[in-house]
Amino acid sequence: MIGLRRVKAAAICLSISLLAFNAAAHAAAQTSNVAGQQTGSLPGGGAYILHRDTTAPTVAIELWYRAPGAGYDNANPGISRLAITAVAASAASHGTSLAELVTRVGGSLSINVYPDIAMVGASVPSWQASSIIRALTNAYFAPSISDDGLKAALRDSAIAATEAHFDSDRILQDSLFSHIFSAGPAHYPPIPPSAQDFAKIPASDVKAFAARAFRRANTVMTLTGSVDPKWLGNVSAAAGGAPADAPIDSALSNTNVDVTQTSQVGGVGFAWIGPPIADARAATAMDFIADYLFDGDHGTVAAAVRKKQSDAFVNGQFITLHNPGILLVTVSGGSSAALRSGVLDGVTGMQQPLDRETFDAARTAFEYHILSQTQTPSSRADNFGWYAAEGNAAYAPGDESLQYLQAAQSLDPGYVAEIVRKYLQHPAIVQLLTAPRGATT
Repeated sequence: MIGLRRVKAAAICLSISLLAFNAAAHAAAQTSNVAGQQTGSLPGGGAYILHRDTTAPTVAIELWYRAPGAGYDNANPGISRLAITAVAASAASHGTSLAELVTRVGGSLSINVYPDIAMVGASVPSWQASSIIRALTNAYFAPSISDDGLKAALRDSAIAATEAHFDSDRILQDSLFSHIFSAGPAHYPPIPPSAQDFAKIPASDVKAFAARAFRRANTVMTLTGSVDPKWLGNVSAAAGGAPADAPIDSALSNTNVDVTQTSQVGGVGFAWIGPPIADARAATAMDFIADYLFDGDHGTVAAAVRKKQSDAFVNGQFITLHNPGILLVTVSGGSSAALRSGVLDGVTGMQQPLDRETFDAARTAFEYHILSQTQTPSSRADNFGWYAAEGNAAYAPGDESLQYLQAAQSLDPGYVAEIVRKYLQHPAIVQLLTAPRGATT
């Protein structure tokens, strides 16, 4: 989805035992309607965004939390990933875990963690959605972590950590963020590099983090697809706790970055500090730039890289954050260092306005990409949750206020070039060199 480029953690698929369900919730209050979309506050705290599409055969239900990936004191990198997975894997005595329940009804459970945000969601057949809303909110609004659930989460997190060693995009983003941000959650990888990093986190810290982060009042619940608004009555009646946390920012470093590190895979990454989400027009211009230059199928730089080196792959996106956003570009491939100048020259060339015909065609393609990436219930729920958690819910692509499309249509060649000159001058650069066989990284 345009503007929301996040590296996803593996969805968990766990078979362990289950929660007993009880307690119905009250109907949602303070509701505003925009066509098929509703937004409002849940009784007792928390917010929801609901978008109804009766033509969809499935429903996406997601819970989004402002939650620092390394903990509230940044002392335990990976604690958010471990905690949110452990809750899904835990069950009451002789019960069934949320993860197993979702699988039983033919759905899929997804868990994604980022430096400042955590999300758990289920995509299920529409006729199963009502019960899954109750199960999901029962599990997270009053989180309980069992010994077996924590063990399952440790196993799942260890797999994710191992897989990350072979994901050049993930490695490059984590390294670039660790250099760009000197402090705060973005300085630490949401999935640390070793299973031992997860294992050393005390169980008591995991449980305390879950209770604080996953409280009802800190929740943004997104429901999309063939959803019935009356199902909001199935939301857990658990207490809300402290008010919602504010968006979580990280401190920027003042140092220039151009470093080389060894890795299991080769690649080179670039990151530029961009505008905050509050500056919607500038953020949308950054999305346009990323799409025009680095779209994997049609981006001008991506096409030039493929022509020069067929086994190299370019991935570029503006990561829309509360403050600041980051334009991230990665090139994977064994000889990707030779392609560095192509990326930098492509960005520099955007300092001069595109001619009107080229710009109009590029903007039309960009708007098409926005629309095509908000067609499924899951993609729309992702957009709603991400932008709400980052502090500008109405700006989400797919929101029926159309703020994002209006921002896109307001762009012109001169303004885009101005944004390039303002933000895209001095990137941080990380080069990955493949480690010798048998070497450790």
